[in-house]
Amino acid sequence: MDTTATKKPEQAALLEVAASEKPEREEAKSSARYASPRPFREWQPEQGQLLPQYAREVLGEGHLACFFVELRKALDFSPILGAYTKECGQPPYHPVMMALLLMYAYARGITSSREIERRCETDIAFRYLTGGERPDHDTVCTFRVRHLEAFRALFVDTLRLARSSGLKKLGHLSVDGTKVKANASKHKAMSYGRMEESMKKLDEQIDRLLSEAAALDAEEDKRYGKGRRGDELPEEMKDPNTRAERLRQAARELEAEKKLALAVEKEKRREKIQKAKEELEKEAKQKAEAKGEDTEQARPSEKAQRNFTDGDSRIMPRDGGFQQSYNAQVAVDADTQLIVAQEVGQSASDARQLEPMVEQVRANTGLLPVQMSADAGYLCQEDIEKVQAKGVECFVAPGRARHGEEATTAPRGRPPKDLSFKERMKRKLLTKRGRAAYARRKVTVEPVIGQVKNGTLPRFSLRGLPKVRGEFSLACAVHNLKKLWRQGLELPALVAQPA
Repeated sequence: MDTTATKKPEQAALLEVAASEKPEREEAKSSARYASPRPFREWQPEQGQLLPQYAREVLGEGHLACFFVELRKALDFSPILGAYTKECGQPPYHPVMMALLLMYAYARGITSSREIERRCETDIAFRYLTGGERPDHDTVCTFRVRHLEAFRALFVDTLRLARSSGLKKLGHLSVDGTKVKANASKHKAMSYGRMEESMKKLDEQIDRLLSEAAALDAEEDKRYGKGRRGDELPEEMKDPNTRAERLRQAARELEAEKKLALAVEKEKRREKIQKAKEELEKEAKQKAEAKGEDTEQARPSEKAQRNFTDGDSRIMPRDGGFQQSYNAQVAVDADTQLIVAQEVGQSASDARQLEPMVEQVRANTGLLPVQMSADAGYLCQEDIEKVQAKGVECFVAPGRARHGEEATTAPRGRPPKDLSFKERMKRKLLTKRGRAAYARRKVTVEPVIGQVKNGTLPRFSLRGLPKVRGEFSLACAVHNLKKLWRQGLELPALVAQPA
């Protein structure tokens, strides 16, 4: 069949361009740059998208931010809301939103107020939780410091929430302490033995600076006359030939002002040292009075130290060295890994902490544990006997086992009557029942401390014991809420707000 009659003529080119002059398209360049024998999915970052209208649909119902938003119906925020009684200025951000923002940030391991501000602009989870609001870092920091006591009440309320969600009766309780780094450097600390010498040196430096400044002032009075500043425009400044020499003289005149400013700085440092010295002496007298000793003869140890950045923090052994730290105590329920009691102290020792922890557990939950385990740092006969008198059986290590040391065989028969308290505790932990009870620490309090320090609060952001205690309460409350979220427990609604 002849098709020549029906074939359409080809369209002529509008413009003839040589192949070498044709520009290469961007898609072709990209394909050539990432050429590979294996095909990839198409990637177009600038492609328009139809996103869901609500951020919650993007995050998904199982997201941690959605869980924290639901907490507004379950937690008691009345201690925070009660602080707002006066109407003045612009309306503040909603306190419940600010509290949940802080808690969610700590749950993500973010404690910096500036980083929280950045996340409110760039992170969809933060933007959903704040409802699109973007509080600045000053507002976040001020809110955190203002409601430190409320965070302690909020921690206790997480335990009420846990009980309402199905928390079982306390069975085994594990207690442990951990050193948390303070917001201060150990190089800003000074021992009591060095304070007197440092104050004498500062006095000498201040006297020398004041004398040099006075000499410079006297020289200026002699040169310019009494009552004249010397900064009036002199005739020599108008002459280019004498201007350079006059400027050099003015530079020498500024030395007096610099010396006075330096003297003021050294005087402030001396006042800090004097205050720290008096605090150490006061503590020494209080300790002597508690022991019934003569307070007039009480003197601090030469190695007793005080930090000038955070005076409440102490030098403590940590990670094979020494750091400016606080000693945080936590009591953890073995079945749920919930923190049921917590405290922050200044002593590096854990002794005499068991009985206060048990009392706080009873105050927070209304329950007493059946058993309690703790390491060798808590071995104190008087403290343990007080706990056992409440009906709590204690399993406390009598000493630290050496690495690689073989375990002693369990004893048989009745224990001898002449054993000391430490020997009886050691014999108790060597039994099959004692081993099983003490081993629960490894899966109870030790993982919880690691989760708090690595995922929530690696170091304190605030300074001073009262503020640090509030911040640690916030971190422990966040830990408990994350445990409830991971367990998938349904949050009960708060029926009535307490008065």
